[in-house]
Amino acid sequence: MEPLFKIITGYMSGIVTIIAAIVYLRAIIQGKVHSNRVTWGIWTLVTFLICIYYYQTVGLVSSIWVSVAYFFGTALTFIALLKYAKSGEWTWVEKIALVGVFITVILRIIFNSPIVALSLTMLIDAIGAIPLIMTVYIDSSADYGPAWLIGFISNFANLFAVEKWDFSNAGYPVYMVILTLTVTVLIYFPRFLRKEIY
Repeated sequence: MEPLFKIITGYMSGIVTIIAAIVYLRAIIQGKVHSNRVTWGIWTLVTFLICIYYYQTVGLVSSIWVSVAYFFGTALTFIALLKYAKSGEWTWVEKIALVGVFITVILRIIFNSPIVALSLTMLIDAIGAIPLIMTVYIDSSADYGPAWLIGFISNFANLFAVEKWDFSNAGYPVYMVILTLTVTVLIYFPRFLRKEIY
């Protein structure tokens, strides 16, 4: 049985992730976020697969609640963008991600290995994040910082809910910390330091 601290931390991290999604959805409705809805549609499919493969790899553990919350948050973001954002574009990233999703499902069936499928799906998710990272690097106002900061806090807290420090259990939570920290830092990076880089 998991220690009570890990159980509570896992649930609380999931709740904070839901709060981040609500903050992000509010920003979309207010016109503060103009993300590519095609990207979020792909991410909805990818986060759904991550939930399945993470569960198949490690079971119903405390650290899984963040990935479940991310799936629902991503799906709601996609739906909100369908209503409030401009039409999306099929860039090379979305095409690679969609092909990658189908390849991952096929490899999961062939090799019967959820850890391989989880690893490939995380890779697809990372490829899907490249345009976002480049966008906020160029223009830090292109996305909504408070939601990403709350997301980073929930992901960081979720590290304390990880049951075992091996790739199966910790790979996805660590990846999400790195992703949300990267986007958060790029959004909040002081402008005078940004100018020194150029």
